[in-house]
Amino acid sequence: MTKPYYPYSQYLKEKFGCKVYKVTLDAGFTCPNRDGVKGKGGCTFCDQTGSSSRAQDRRDSITEQIHKNIERQRKRFGAEKFIAYFQSFTNTYSPVERLKSLYDEAMAAHPDIIGMSISTRPDCVDEEILALIASYQTPDNYICVEYGMQTIHDRTLDLLNRCETHHEFLEAFELTQKYNLDHCIHVILDLPGESWEDQMETADVLAKLKVNGVKIHLLCAMEKTPLAEQYLRGEWQPLDKENYVQLICDFMERLHPETVIHRVAGNGHHQHVVAPLWLQRKMEIMNEIDAEFDRRGTRQGDKCRFMGENSARTEETAGVF
Repeated sequence: MTKPYYPYSQYLKEKFGCKVYKVTLDAGFTCPNRDGVKGKGGCTFCDQTGSSSRAQDRRDSITEQIHKNIERQRKRFGAEKFIAYFQSFTNTYSPVERLKSLYDEAMAAHPDIIGMSISTRPDCVDEEILALIASYQTPDNYICVEYGMQTIHDRTLDLLNRCETHHEFLEAFELTQKYNLDHCIHVILDLPGESWEDQMETADVLAKLKVNGVKIHLLCAMEKTPLAEQYLRGEWQPLDKENYVQLICDFMERLHPETVIHRVAGNGHHQHVVAPLWLQRKMEIMNEIDAEFDRRGTRQGDKCRFMGENSARTEETAGVF
């Protein structure tokens, strides 16, 4: 069955001709929003593992983590090739020499590793780091940089204790394009204080930029986070499933149809989610998204405002449409 959006699994199958899965890694990084360089305590939604899948043990070497995770993925999904996914915390936040050592190890760890995906903050890349990452890119190696943008609205980033700005994302995006690197932009829906119009504006900016990929999350509270404390005090309530399905379909209708959708139902680790608990029903959510698109008779990109336009950054991109 053809999806009403362009899923990452399809993109990888088209590119490599087989099932490709990520193997998540924890390389022992931290974040400038935790160690005091830009802030302390981290973002209000980020837990003590830095959004880790908890499928790895940072006490293991990168090679050990890759071998253990590949074995699990083969048994569970029948995966054939694998992407080394530096997931936990900010995976460019270290001297270039250490980054090179870690990335070298990942690429050489297993014969079925066909590339890397590196998750980071936009304010933690520069010319030297992106040049290093681009050096791994070959016709046979897939390299992707994942940026936690979350939203285009600086007032919301302030509320989240993000300690960065949308302008910093645009600078990082421009550099990433310079090195012709595949990229995935993380966004979070239902952020505090954001209206439907605010969220559609974020979708419009991503469409204007014609970003390669988007990973869509719903704001959720993980245990031992400021957001979980707000929830327990009755200061924040998560979106219900029905309204989320409506919202994410609205959002994807505004994206460019060629943008790859890396995720529509991120769910955190089931043992550590405080709210909403329905987020654990991943397949149910995905099926309801498909059904909603079918009901509407629409698909990703049907309401994109920027078809056929130059996707290069312009000053308009940072403003209000």
